[in-house]
Amino acid sequence: MLFAGALLLAAGCAGKPSAADCDKVVRHIIDLEAAEAGGGAVPPEQRAELEQRKKSVFQSVGTTYCRDDMSVDQVKCALGAKTMTELSQKCDRS
Repeated sequence: MLFAGALLLAAGCAGKPSAADCDKVVRHIIDLEAAEAGGGAVPPEQRAELEQRKKSVFQSVGTTYCRDDMSVDQVKCALGAKTMTELSQKCDRS
C-alpha cells in the first residue's frame, strides 16, 4: 500500500497533535487506503488477514511523522476525510 500521509508533511504552526490523535489519524489513513484498494469487499473469511496487513502497515509507518510534522488542524482535517482524494485535496493545505 502506498502511504499518502507523506503529502501532509507541509505542517503549519497550529500546535502539535497528541499521540492519541496521531494514532487515530494514521489508522484512519490506512483504513481509507484499504477501502479504496478493495478492502471493503473482502469476504468475511479474509477479514482477519486484512486486519493483520493493516496492523503491519501501521507498525511500519508509525506516528513519528504525525507528531513531528503535522499540525493539529491537519490531523483534524485528515480524520474528517472520507476518501483519499478528499484527504489530499483538502488536508495538505491545512
